[in-house]
Amino acid sequence: MNIKLGYVAAVLGASVMTSAAALAADPITVVGWGGNWDKAYKEGVWSVYTAKTGIPIALEEWGGELAKVRAQVQANNITYDVVSVESPNLEVGCAEGLFVKLSPEITGDPSKYFPGTLHECGVASDTWATILTYNGDYLKGEAPKSWADYWNVEKIPGKRGMLAQAQYTLENAMLADGVAAADVYTELRKPGGVDRAFAMLDKIKPHVVWWTSSSQALQNLASGEVVMTDQYNARITNDIVNEKKNYHIVWEAGFFYGTDMWAVVKGSAGEQAGLDLLKWFSIPENQAGFSKLYAYGTGRIEAAELVPAEWRKHLPTAPDHVKYGATYDDAFWVENKEALEARFKAWLAK
Repeated sequence: MNIKLGYVAAVLGASVMTSAAALAADPITVVGWGGNWDKAYKEGVWSVYTAKTGIPIALEEWGGELAKVRAQVQANNITYDVVSVESPNLEVGCAEGLFVKLSPEITGDPSKYFPGTLHECGVASDTWATILTYNGDYLKGEAPKSWADYWNVEKIPGKRGMLAQAQYTLENAMLADGVAAADVYTELRKPGGVDRAFAMLDKIKPHVVWWTSSSQALQNLASGEVVMTDQYNARITNDIVNEKKNYHIVWEAGFFYGTDMWAVVKGSAGEQAGLDLLKWFSIPENQAGFSKLYAYGTGRIEAAELVPAEWRKHLPTAPDHVKYGATYDDAFWVENKEALEARFKAWLAK
């Protein structure tokens, strides 16, 4: 009896010590995109890290505003440790010295990453795609096979949903005008290239229901207010798989994929802890934890291979899909975003 009591006491003591260690460790403040995205990271990645290290992760949500990081650094009041930031903003923030530069010791072999998923200041948190999708419950007649079909309201009647900004929208306009995904930025950079994209938008504008949030776009698609829309692929996959919606992704129409990047905020109290976290995250088995639960691709090629085949087919980086895709050109948008968004806003108001 005494032996048993001694064993129970030892177990309880060890449990208390483990809990105390976890409570004593300063949490790493990780800032992501909220909703099911954060939920997948919490369940598939961060909970595993905490279980193995005893270090808690404090989750915060944001909209990717680089100005928030800049303001914290300038005020010397940094509350973020690790942030997921869109790659064009990472480019800017890295140049400004807002983020810590990462060595291969942290990220692993650069040759093991998909193109565009590794940066001197960041490692991919996810690889997402903006795709053409339609609602089979409301579509009349032939299904779209291209962005040209999306633009063709005589062939396929009905309203279209479209993101109300220049970035991610001008690219689709060029695809609709017959430009191959791999050539879109070459054409946009030519004299008259941007004018060509806006001319295409002129043609479709009367038939568009504009959206500014994914939730709004999905509500419009579900209700039949629009028969097709541009959208981020994982949001559609979630509704197809979990909600049994009659939605279809037209990968073969062509698409662009972008990367959100984990970056460590330079000068944060948790800077070293953040670097340790990213070193652990960069191991393929750990990185795959997110993509197993959410239909965005990984950075590391080996991590993608660890996602079960039945789910991997939903990722933009799946072999059957990526052949139709091209990467967003961060340099183009770093250089042109401010001017093009101003032009788009003025055009939309006409």
